[in-house]
Amino acid sequence: MKTYWIDTHCHMNDETYRDNLDEYMQRAWDFNVHRNMFICMNRADLEETFRLKEKYPYIDIAFGYHPEDVDKITDEDMAYMERIIRDERIIAIGEIGLDYYWDKTYVEEQKKLFIRQLEMANEVNKPVLIHSRSAAQDTYDILKANARTKVLMHCFGESNEMMKEYLKLGYYIAFGGVVTFKNARTPKENAASVPLDRLMLETDCPYMTPVPFRGKTNETAYVRYVGEYIAELRNIDIEDLQRQLMENYGRFFGEEN
Repeated sequence: MKTYWIDTHCHMNDETYRDNLDEYMQRAWDFNVHRNMFICMNRADLEETFRLKEKYPYIDIAFGYHPEDVDKITDEDMAYMERIIRDERIIAIGEIGLDYYWDKTYVEEQKKLFIRQLEMANEVNKPVLIHSRSAAQDTYDILKANARTKVLMHCFGESNEMMKEYLKLGYYIAFGGVVTFKNARTPKENAASVPLDRLMLETDCPYMTPVPFRGKTNETAYVRYVGEYIAELRNIDIEDLQRQLMENYGRFFGEEN
């Protein structure tokens, strides 16, 4: 079986890439990145990504409202989400969660939005992709109480102790470019110790560009550098790691790769 890299979380539908998307997607293919999860955070993102999937059938699609947008989400938006997540092209709900980093004005509203989207995911039995920033305990408590489908902790940056608690719940853990940063001690520790059958890789592009391109715009092709770094960190053959990641992705989303 041919092995390849999978980017489990990217924003290649962002306007950053719009004028040269063919070039970016070709580079990803050349870098042996043959599957990409496009994250859609509003209706325009989603409808554009539906169109992109017709051209790039190896794109997967997740849809959910980001916590930072909570003050902009209307009842109409929620009704739209409740309808559209039944579309078979949407295979995950996300990224959803909590973010207290910049602004704590809407903490209670964020919690309500998070819980409602988890309930929707439960209703359609689709896995969830979780954003959590400066909200570790609230995120954990809400997930433990409300999540009834598979859970992937996107861009995991919490403590090793918190990772262990998520692993006890059967969750999966994703790492991006931060793990390659020189002083990222905790992400390196987590990436080295997470069970291989719970590991995922991502870029979260256009953010968090890995070494050796740190400081430049990230892109889905660069998940290769995250993978190569973790393979070296764990002293694993690259193809063996790719094979495990492909198996994890298929198991998590309930499909074959």
